[in-house]
Amino acid sequence: MRLIAAIVGLFLTISGNLSLAADQTRVTTSFDVRYTSAVLRQVAHLYTSGFGRAEADRVSQEIDRLRADQARSWQFQVQYQGQPESLGIHALMDDLGMIDLDFATSPVAAPKVRAAVDNYLNGRKH
Repeated sequence: MRLIAAIVGLFLTISGNLSLAADQTRVTTSFDVRYTSAVLRQVAHLYTSGFGRAEADRVSQEIDRLRADQARSWQFQVQYQGQPESLGIHALMDDLGMIDLDFATSPVAAPKVRAAVDNYLNGRKH
């Protein structure tokens, strides 16, 4: 009986995680790599746990070490508006010092991520 309960629990956990991944929305952007830290910090403000300033700074430092045409991905378990979800970040450095960032998050958080990125970057342009 315990084995059946454990199998059912494992199945529910796996299927729940798969549905989280399947329900994600992508937010993509490209900008000068010098703004990476500030952009990631803006995104970090949206989550109550799982991706804060320390994580944003660590990802930014790792992005700074990327070579041209090198990609890297990170996955975080975060809290957004009291709900657990997954945040994926994919970065690709180009040969001109531009970074392509791709955030994978819930459909609820995606518009806020888009706004955080765009508001910061648009504020940089004169």
